[in-house]
Amino acid sequence: MLKGRISRILFFIPLFLLLRSFPLWAHGDKVIPQVFDGGGVGRTKFDLTNLSPEFPITKVSVLFFRQDGSPWSITTNQGTGTSFNLNIGPFQTIRIETTGASPSLTVGYAIVRNTERTTQFAEDFEVAITVFFEILNGPNVVDTVSVPVGQPTVSFAFPVEMDNAVNLFTGFAIVNLTDADNNVALSLYESTTSGSSIPPPNSGMVNLTLNSRQQRAQFLNESNLFPTRTKFKGMLLGFSSGPVAILALLQTGTPFGVQFATLVPAYQDALRRNTHMYLQQGLPLDADLPISDYTGNSEDSAPWDILYETLSPTMRRLVPQSGAMVAPIGVRSDNQFDNEVTLEFLQGLTYTTNPIDMSNGSANLASGFTFAIQTGLKRYVKVRVSVVVTQVNDRHLVLEMEVYR
Repeated sequence: MLKGRISRILFFIPLFLLLRSFPLWAHGDKVIPQVFDGGGVGRTKFDLTNLSPEFPITKVSVLFFRQDGSPWSITTNQGTGTSFNLNIGPFQTIRIETTGASPSLTVGYAIVRNTERTTQFAEDFEVAITVFFEILNGPNVVDTVSVPVGQPTVSFAFPVEMDNAVNLFTGFAIVNLTDADNNVALSLYESTTSGSSIPPPNSGMVNLTLNSRQQRAQFLNESNLFPTRTKFKGMLLGFSSGPVAILALLQTGTPFGVQFATLVPAYQDALRRNTHMYLQQGLPLDADLPISDYTGNSEDSAPWDILYETLSPTMRRLVPQSGAMVAPIGVRSDNQFDNEVTLEFLQGLTYTTNPIDMSNGSANLASGFTFAIQTGLKRYVKVRVSVVVTQVNDRHLVLEMEVYR
């Protein structure tokens, strides 16, 4: 009984797909992989916050789509329509909430589209998004479920737990972010003895094909996925031929009804933490990301870790910022940098706020010079100068970096 209820609430699937016009994805699009409304069982709420202390946002809208990607006209506290244009003042928050007025349960997804310009300050014209489901029993809210913004991915994993006997089920929603068919391969890997050096065998694999801009939401034990896995604990690993957005949820049966938890996916295509990057003289560096601001802005409220400061035509230095500290290491070869400068090595160094001299004639201004950063967020970063680029009086740096996060 509980399983049937949640299937209708969060993972409703239409019996057919309609081929209609599909959304275009702007540069500032954020995807909410699952929205549901009506049927007397729930509604969805959005809180959108303008992070700028100075500028209003007038070019942001929320667009609603059915599971087949066609526009969804829905009733909200802001009116009825398929899209809603917002005007959000500095540091203001606006809520859009569906009213639950759809006569039958309707499921789809949403796009928060921000086409505002940018400034040298990262927070200007930026919108923070919080979304959650409210599940109803009559007029009463019986559960609240957070819905993270979907990160585009082609390689993802999330934990899985299923036990039909106690109404414990894992489900997921997936949105095709492309204008073409998108093939998705899903594999299960069961938990094994702690410390085993051998990965578990594949416990089953299925392939799905998502139509252009289609959203699908299902439990993993449904007939077209893994129906024989009536009791299972482990991991789902997914690969897609094009980008998708996902949401994973765990339903738990209790004496008072079902409860839900959001499962946190790992995005394998976002795990890379090393880079080659160009640090121009005079510009700041955020080593956590890592990013250097090409506008030359070193006054952003977001913390910078290093400023490559110019003192004179022949004198320059790397200056720690915003609580960051540095530790010079010296010249290291490629092999030494890769294999000897480990996280344990970085943690054993002594860090200070003393600038690192990069003036003409300094031994530090050379290919191979290596140093460590403890960022303002207390991450460890190893950095090696790959190339020193001379441009008149300036000495720009090509850096090899690895961020431990």
